[in-house]
Amino acid sequence: MVRASAHRFRCLAYLLLPLALLGGVGTAYARPAKGVKAVQYHGYAVTVPRSWPVYHLDRDPGTCVRFNRHAVYLGIPGAQESCPAHAAGRAGAILLEPVEGSLARAGPSAARPAPSLEGSATSFVVRSARVEVTATWSGDRGAVARALHRRSLTAAGTRPPPAIAGHTASAGARPAEALYAGLGFDACSAPSAHAMTAWASSPYRAIGIYIGGANSACAQSNLTSSWVSSEVAAGWHLIPTYVGLQAPSNSCGCAGIKPSQASAEGTAAAADAVTQAQSLGIPAGNPIYDDMESYSRGGTNTSAVLAFLSAWTSGLHARGYLSGVYGNADSGMSDLVGKYGSGYPEPDDIWIANWNGEQTTSDPYVPSADWSNHQRLHQYRGGHNETYGGVTINIDNNYLDGATATTGGAGKAPPPVSAPTLVVLPTADGTTNLNASWSGGSGLTAWRALAGTAQSALTTVASTTAHGSQTTITVRGEAPYFAVQALGSSGQVLADSSTIATRPNIVLFGRSAFVNEATGVGGIPAGCYTGTTCHVATTISVGRTTIATTGPESIQPTGTGILYFKLAPQGRILLRRARRARLPVEVRSRDLGGSVATANIMLIPFSTSGRGPLRTVEQSTLVRAVGVTDFVFAHGSGGILAGCASVAACPIAATLSVGRVTIATTRPELVGGNELGYLFFSLTAEGRAMLERAPGNQLGASLTLSSGGSTATARIALVQFS
Repeated sequence: MVRASAHRFRCLAYLLLPLALLGGVGTAYARPAKGVKAVQYHGYAVTVPRSWPVYHLDRDPGTCVRFNRHAVYLGIPGAQESCPAHAAGRAGAILLEPVEGSLARAGPSAARPAPSLEGSATSFVVRSARVEVTATWSGDRGAVARALHRRSLTAAGTRPPPAIAGHTASAGARPAEALYAGLGFDACSAPSAHAMTAWASSPYRAIGIYIGGANSACAQSNLTSSWVSSEVAAGWHLIPTYVGLQAPSNSCGCAGIKPSQASAEGTAAAADAVTQAQSLGIPAGNPIYDDMESYSRGGTNTSAVLAFLSAWTSGLHARGYLSGVYGNADSGMSDLVGKYGSGYPEPDDIWIANWNGEQTTSDPYVPSADWSNHQRLHQYRGGHNETYGGVTINIDNNYLDGATATTGGAGKAPPPVSAPTLVVLPTADGTTNLNASWSGGSGLTAWRALAGTAQSALTTVASTTAHGSQTTITVRGEAPYFAVQALGSSGQVLADSSTIATRPNIVLFGRSAFVNEATGVGGIPAGCYTGTTCHVATTISVGRTTIATTGPESIQPTGTGILYFKLAPQGRILLRRARRARLPVEVRSRDLGGSVATANIMLIPFSTSGRGPLRTVEQSTLVRAVGVTDFVFAHGSGGILAGCASVAACPIAATLSVGRVTIATTRPELVGGNELGYLFFSLTAEGRAMLERAPGNQLGASLTLSSGGSTATARIALVQFS
């Protein structure tokens, strides 16, 4: 595997002349056009650009048959090819070999070597010449077709997986005998049996093998089911690696993921990887690692890779295999770390490419708590030659503490683990209770709660220690979807619940509402969590007397706002006569969709005069200043209404100032996810004096709300009430 881009040539335009087949024994051809040359093998001819090298494998059996460079290979690939440690991607290349030679190296157990070159590749037999043709391409399939004198080429597909006797395995199973801690290596082409015997004297006991993929480049002349069974029997631990589609913009110039089809392509890659693994005798219960080469993070690259790998993991799990992912520490691994614990379908094991020379699975890009249960491999050095037993191989170095593959571990896989059950109960006060239980196994020590605005995008919002198999987790916030994870002693995920949709509801925030004495107008903070825009009608009553009604007021889905009302004359009279200027009322708000919220609150009068100071708001993506008037009690204490635009609760701090004078600050206070809340403050002595002197009982002030790196600012009016 490579951290830098593999050297790639651009496809050349071909000027080709058709060839006429004569009889059944050979091929005649016309003089090739300028810039191209004809290459014959056993009477079969192809026409390629003159720049393409031609390798005679019988003369130099150590030649590496690679399909990521322009070349023509003639003959049977050697038993021990001199390949670089890793090559990825495809270019126009052609291998011509005798049919009897391909059958001979396949062995008696198969008609062909197990791996296929799926994707931008084809293979066919020219019966008249008894030549088997394998060809690959990058961008111009038609050019390669013309080189082979065919009207078109059909890209290689996948074969149905062969039946394996006694196959029983569950998704996510981890056979204990397949875990390996120690040194390993990977090479682009599987070494010969002789080389593997020679390397028994090496310090390595694990080997990465490339089993297929749309960007696999080496021919794998040795890799068959008999090779796999022999090397496993000899004590080697295998790391099956699949070089699938890469990021849309990648470092190796490889075929990339189509962003709009990323999930479908990940699913197809998993299905094909299983086909290749089973054809090699690697049954379910074992891991397969997707090779995701280096890319620039962000934008389409990150979203496409994560969607592809999510489908890859789910697809392997559905077929009873463990999911592994190889990637650079600062690209693929960093993107996966960003999703860890969020409900994203995480791979079971990761293979970190970071060439720091350290024989350990620790890495600064991957927190120690992530994939901590013997779930890591580390490629610590790139391609170089090493020699043992007189055999030299170009390899990458790895240190492993994770899952490897065997040929017989699947039958011992444990039974499927049941999922935790979850009931989601939103409450009238804006919190959400998650009632979880799990009877799936031992080792439960903690719970993690996840929430999100989409089923495929959940993030951690709470956690708690487990006491028995049941728990209630109270989450400060609202979200359309929730899930829980059962955790083990090292923080590893033992089981995931299904993602549960929250039932539609609306919420009324706060225990008081302020009403202008002169107009009778007031407002009640509210939230809409119905999945669609809420249209809320409100009734306010004192006992059996209705003192205010409103028509439907709109609040956006998973949004918050103010429900404004105006007291009827009788309501204003009751407010003026209320004891200590506090009128207890019942508020009932009903969305036209049927959701209802009720609350008992206090109406509090205030009075102002004049237009007051200028009011403006500049919101951030996370923090919101709600309303441009905030209220202060006579002794200087007050509250600022703030909003959190995240599924996780926001710790928000506030600062109030007049000119260069700070008149109040607050420590960070939690506001529920996707909710409103009050940040309580006390004015300084100077601030109280300013408010006392403010014209019309309205003191212009600057407000700053901050949470992490997100900041909202506003120009507001502070109003005093008694």
